[in-house]
Amino acid sequence: MMKAKLETLCRLNGIACRIGGSTLLRHHGLVETANDLDVFVEPDQFERLDNVLRRAGEKLDSTPHPDYMTTYFGEYVFEGVDIDVMASFRMKCTDGIYTHPFMEPQDGWMRLEEWVVLYTVMGRAEKVDLLHDYFQTVPLDETVIQTCLKRAPASIVESVTTRFRDLMKR
Repeated sequence: MMKAKLETLCRLNGIACRIGGSTLLRHHGLVETANDLDVFVEPDQFERLDNVLRRAGEKLDSTPHPDYMTTYFGEYVFEGVDIDVMASFRMKCTDGIYTHPFMEPQDGWMRLEEWVVLYTVMGRAEKVDLLHDYFQTVPLDETVIQTCLKRAPASIVESVTTRFRDLMKR
């Protein structure tokens, strides 16, 4: 599995990484296939991982989306898998800029609750719906969502709390 290979590369190079996105959704059985591997690292480790992935695979030229303000972003192909690496994820919203906080991974994985907020910020309603359905039967860690929303623009706070109101504070 690509996650294990990437984690090995990171570990051998002293890089702490967290895996999210569709690979995380697949890991939890929410989707059958992952589009790519989304990797979050701390800003001081981005350059190291960039160098590792350039040597192990191929770095792609990427045109930044005007709404994404992520400090460090790189797209790579490693053994046929598309890998997006981010540090300091930031995105423009209608009423401000969302900055994603660092949260400790669980066995290398980001938390699904982080992606409730991230997919809301990205406007990926179908993924937000998948997560809402998932949390109907699995406990939602509201503290993770609250941490992600601490400095979020009001529109994002309102959108997440409105959509997940029925699952929070039960």
